[in-house]
Amino acid sequence: MRTSLSTLLLALSPCLMSTTAFAEDTAPSVVAIDDQLFTKHTELKEARKALNEQETTVSRLTTELEKTNSISAELSDKFAAAKKQLDSDYKRMIDDPSVDIATTQAVYQGAWNALKTSQSDKLSAAQSLEEGQLELTKRKAAVTALEQTIAEFDEVKIRARVARLNDELEPAKQVNVSFTNRCQANMTLSQCDGQTKELALQKAVKQFQSELLAQTTESEVVVANANKTPLNIHVLRHTTSQSGFYDGERYRAIMDVELEARPNDTAACHLLGVDKQYCFAPGYTSGDQFDNEKEIAWVTLSVRSNQYNDKVFVDGVAYGSTPVEVMLPVGQHHIQIHKDGYNSFDQNLTIKSDHNLKAVLKQKANPLRAGDRFADRLKTGNKAPQVVTVLPGRYLIGEHASDQVTLDHAFGMGATPITVSQFEQFVAQTDYQTDSELKNTCTAIVAGEVTAVEKSYWRNPGFKQSPHAPVVCISQNDAQAYVKWLSQQTGAHYRLPSEDEWEIAARAGSQANYWWGNNFLAGNANTGWSSSPWSNVSTSPVTAFKANPLGIYDTVGNVWQWTDSSQGITKGGAWNFSPSKAVAHERLYLSSSSSANYVGFRVVRDIN
Repeated sequence: MRTSLSTLLLALSPCLMSTTAFAEDTAPSVVAIDDQLFTKHTELKEARKALNEQETTVSRLTTELEKTNSISAELSDKFAAAKKQLDSDYKRMIDDPSVDIATTQAVYQGAWNALKTSQSDKLSAAQSLEEGQLELTKRKAAVTALEQTIAEFDEVKIRARVARLNDELEPAKQVNVSFTNRCQANMTLSQCDGQTKELALQKAVKQFQSELLAQTTESEVVVANANKTPLNIHVLRHTTSQSGFYDGERYRAIMDVELEARPNDTAACHLLGVDKQYCFAPGYTSGDQFDNEKEIAWVTLSVRSNQYNDKVFVDGVAYGSTPVEVMLPVGQHHIQIHKDGYNSFDQNLTIKSDHNLKAVLKQKANPLRAGDRFADRLKTGNKAPQVVTVLPGRYLIGEHASDQVTLDHAFGMGATPITVSQFEQFVAQTDYQTDSELKNTCTAIVAGEVTAVEKSYWRNPGFKQSPHAPVVCISQNDAQAYVKWLSQQTGAHYRLPSEDEWEIAARAGSQANYWWGNNFLAGNANTGWSSSPWSNVSTSPVTAFKANPLGIYDTVGNVWQWTDSSQGITKGGAWNFSPSKAVAHERLYLSSSSSANYVGFRVVRDIN
């Protein structure tokens, strides 16, 4: 049974409403309460302004008292000194009557008068501060009282909104519906008529609910929350004004239907999105208050997508990133999954039992930008090597940047050479054996001579390497096997760079020998005789030095890098070659099956 708002308000606080605003036995409207709230908020604004002013006054009075205390202390010291001097001169006068103490007496009297005046000022300042603090306390109390009154008015307003909505949901209404049905061929005329009228009644119920919610004062909120509570719509009576086939195939029924909503006690609270307590009298705590609510089964929705770091929303509520599991009541729910750079997944889903949802987010066709970074996903779920976008255009390459080439396609250049850990993933999946393992040798430079070292391969290149160092002892054949596997794993096309592509990406628009200028700078790269900790010792981690302006690392030094050239061309210089070999246009020729502990590779991903 619903409790009248006037009873609730009287129980809550009779003092909330002024007698001029509301009659004692009349429930106030939401508009009237809003008027009172506006007045109280205005009063609160003024009260807070007065409070701030009084706080400023108290601060000033405190400063003045501190200053007066300081002056009084100084005058007290002067008075004590004058008294001491007078006592001394008086004793001298007893022994020598010719001593004149008039001056000392004048100083003493002046000090005493000043001290008395200061003490009076001190007392006056203390009294002013005490009065100011008392007034501050009163103004704080006034602000607190107004804030409490406004909070109570807010409570009353919510209850008034609930009461208003309950009144708006009560009236019965007649609707006129027309429904056209294409009956099955094996139905009798009676069955077709009955089915059509039943479907017309369903349409009437939906139409009535839609119109009922739309005519409420807070229709926007009510309609948004309509799926949170049943309205228990009842068909009171109905009459058929017309029924029958109207074109030989389709059966139509036109009906006048009278309906009424009988929502439960908490329906208004659900529709307004407020706590259920506002649908009952204040202080009502009986465990039976929700007995009339319909029991609703709850099920588990498991949501996954093909992307990481996405954002999941169910019925407008954020649930973090996939994979997630959400407990929901059976019925229709709105599922949204967003990720920057991807088209959103948006679907209304009717859930009747535990449900698994797999969403596929497709990348937006955004315009490419030079230097954009991205990484595909392997079938294992791990990330493929990160690549950096290089755009089509005209570029200057070669010695002294004297050759102009036209790049007619975009591509993604590996941000770093392939690392030991990345190559290890490939070997673990494929059991691949490199050329150096099959030959049981890998080339190194020993005492200035190119030497085939036995039992040397990518895991044991002759020096210690971290997982983030570039993999070496890799032939062009090995590099080609890796990019083929990478293409199979990602569904994208990976390959080795052409010589021109490598140099375009390495220069990053520079026309100098190195991307930073014509002269080699110690500390900018790992080459032989470069003063780096790894110079002439070993490779360095692939991000140990600054990237070029495109964001590509190790385009100068560290390891020579394979291109797709059939001539076996590598580019970039290495940790044990002079800096002059690391200039952008330099080459090192090797056979496609040869490997060395100063040669690695990086990949290119085609961009369509």
